[in-house]
Amino acid sequence: MTSRFAVIFAGLAAVSAAACSTPTAQSLSDEALAAMGGADKVKAIRTITMKDGAGRREQLLEPRHVGEDEPPATLSKVTEIVDLSDGRASMHYVIDNAGFMQDRHEVMTKRAGKLVGLDYVGMRPVVATTVDGLFSWGTQNNPDITLRRNLVPILLAASTSTAVASDEMFAGKMAKHVHVPIKAGEDVGLYFDPQSKLLVGFETTDSEALTGDVPAQYVLEGYKAVDGVMLPHKITITKGNKPYSMVEYAGGAINAPDAAKDFEIPDAASKQADEAIAAGVFSPVTIEKIADGVYFARAYSHNSLVVEFPQWLAVVEAPYTDAQTTTLVRVLTQQFPGKPIKYAAVTHPHSDHIGGARGMVAAGATLLVEKAHEPPLRTLIESHHTHPMDDLEKRRSANQPVGAIEIYEGKKVISDGKQRLELYAFTGSPHVEPMVLAYVPNGKVAFQSDLWFPGTGAPANPAAKQLLESMHALKITVATNAGGHGGVAPAAELEKAVAAMK
Repeated sequence: MTSRFAVIFAGLAAVSAAACSTPTAQSLSDEALAAMGGADKVKAIRTITMKDGAGRREQLLEPRHVGEDEPPATLSKVTEIVDLSDGRASMHYVIDNAGFMQDRHEVMTKRAGKLVGLDYVGMRPVVATTVDGLFSWGTQNNPDITLRRNLVPILLAASTSTAVASDEMFAGKMAKHVHVPIKAGEDVGLYFDPQSKLLVGFETTDSEALTGDVPAQYVLEGYKAVDGVMLPHKITITKGNKPYSMVEYAGGAINAPDAAKDFEIPDAASKQADEAIAAGVFSPVTIEKIADGVYFARAYSHNSLVVEFPQWLAVVEAPYTDAQTTTLVRVLTQQFPGKPIKYAAVTHPHSDHIGGARGMVAAGATLLVEKAHEPPLRTLIESHHTHPMDDLEKRRSANQPVGAIEIYEGKKVISDGKQRLELYAFTGSPHVEPMVLAYVPNGKVAFQSDLWFPGTGAPANPAAKQLLESMHALKITVATNAGGHGGVAPAAELEKAVAAMK
């Protein structure tokens, strides 16, 4: 009997020892923090600056034809700063997309504890918005995602979980995998290298501005010491099972004294920052009358046209962000009380020209979409956006009324009383196929995006020449041109610019 009990006890002891040695999220995170230089050093991090980065950005959603593959854009001079202590982030980079080059800088900062967005693009004046008013072509669509997907807060959140790990393949190598919640409604699958003990990647769900909730994978490589802490210097991101971005940094700094400068609100944007905080959702928009019943909604980058009908309004172009749409809706509600936005028309499906379309549908507008543009617009409107939830997602979840999509082919006319808005899809543009031109006969106003920048004095290019030829082919009489970029100008400006082309 004694021998039998000894065998049983030995077996139980072996099982207990095995159970104790089973990795958990807590043990794996603790090992990773130790491998990075020690938990105390990591917990003492206030800011992380990664600099001199180079890489690429894909999924720009700027194709000439819907559905065609796009070459990746090149990212250079990338500097990203995350302020873990105060919940701020900055993305500064140069993007080159087939010759279209911009120096861009998007910042999520704070004033008196309230979040504010700062947008710097090239020589354009700095603009303050709410954070959801920022639009980025950097390694992420918004600096808020850069902060939320930093490995340090993810590791610290995982270090409190007792979830049990398993062995799984990740990025072609066997890793220790554990799935943990990092905040309410948000889970992350972590992967640890069993040899180095470092976190080599994670998987989660990201809400992309145009494609909604998508599976996202982050691969962390090239760990090097930064001020005594091991940090990944190469980050590769996949979203929706397709390449999204990659950046490899040459260096970095922890708790750099000059990091705070990136988050300062310049005097030129101070008043707007206060407006953004007061409004809750804000992006600069002003309304200018350009003809009877026709108005130009001038924003800081991408503009819209507003057409007034007897009982309602129509908007051409809902670009950039939902914050811009929300601001436009608020301004129009004040200026045209009792007149809702019944229609919102899309000129073309490029990412920076449809970013506010969900906001229009949330406001109850019917989105007018040319048949060739339907796939990306339908994905945009019908997808779920839960990380975080946007207005359209919230309204649908609460079974509140929202707008819809209406598909037309070639030409669409809406009229009421003496007012009329005509939409023409024309082909042959070197920018996108097809392009939609909006025309209001009352006032002889034409509106287009990207082909010609009215009022800027810019020389004409092949896209502008083709635009003018299309206007002539449509046999519409234009007195005033308004642009999604630029401003408003007499039709003669375009005629003269095209005539001056060599």
